[in-house]
Amino acid sequence: MIEPWTFFNFVLASLVVLQEWLYMTNYLNRFGTFNFRKIITMCVNMTAAIYLSNSFLADWSQAYYPFTISMLIMALSVAFLYHCQAMKKGFDEKEAVNARNILLIVSSLLIVSLFVNFYIGTILLIITNFSGVFLPIIYKIEFDNNVAKFGHLKERFELLTILFFGEMIVGIAKYFDIKHFTIYPFIALIAIFSLFGTYTILINKMINHHLVTRGLVLMYSHFFLLISLGIIISAWNLVGQEPNKTFLALFYIFGYTGFYLMLFANGIYLDKEKHLNKKDFSKILGILTISFIAIFIFRQNFMIMEFSILFLTCSILLIIARKYRKIQS
Repeated sequence: MIEPWTFFNFVLASLVVLQEWLYMTNYLNRFGTFNFRKIITMCVNMTAAIYLSNSFLADWSQAYYPFTISMLIMALSVAFLYHCQAMKKGFDEKEAVNARNILLIVSSLLIVSLFVNFYIGTILLIITNFSGVFLPIIYKIEFDNNVAKFGHLKERFELLTILFFGEMIVGIAKYFDIKHFTIYPFIALIAIFSLFGTYTILINKMINHHLVTRGLVLMYSHFFLLISLGIIISAWNLVGQEPNKTFLALFYIFGYTGFYLMLFANGIYLDKEKHLNKKDFSKILGILTISFIAIFIFRQNFMIMEFSILFLTCSILLIIARKYRKIQS
């Protein structure tokens, strides 16, 4: 069973990495021009990201300062990029100033957390992370959606999601053992392909790439969609460790619920004729309910759990694929 702190550390780390990645992605999406100074700044940012990823230790008291300093360097480096853009005094100055100010608030909280005691600093770090994630929604200014390239932004999130799916495949690869042949990894692989197929059809094929929008739902849904995928990856990795069956079942349910909720939240970017109707959603809800009940009731029987997941992922893929095929015909 995963310790609560380990799970919290995973969520915190995911929020940090995704948050910093999102600010950089937004910068590239809206102001993607480069010079030597900006390239050096991005290199500093990536170096700090490496240190940050290596600071996720089991002992938080050891990880605290490397984690905080790395996060501070990443925030300041991206703030500097936005500041350079703001100094150009162009039509996009307000957006750059807004992002810079948010990152400076985040940086200030990080600096304070370095000079207070460990426990207060940990609380400040949590506040800082959530501030960085949600301040762009709270801190509103007039925003020129025409500057944003929605198709480009969507592609970047697709690429990041593909990396997570790749990690899922790497995670189950160890179970393909010719000395101990079992059907389980094949079921897992088909389930992963079904998840990926559903994501690809909805996000890559059905979403209108040419929308003029800031893409907030796309961005924030992917925050939690990717965390949900991380939970599913962790659940698959737990299988070979004889975990608590109730915990494993709940972990699966939590991960798949988060994935599908966040995925279908992006339905707002579909053209009217591509929207899923009430019948489609009723089927999906029924499939999720039946599958989750089966996973929980038969949590002591791993084969039934796996086939429930297979039924869940393949059935929803079939519904989305039929919808897409109907639109195309």
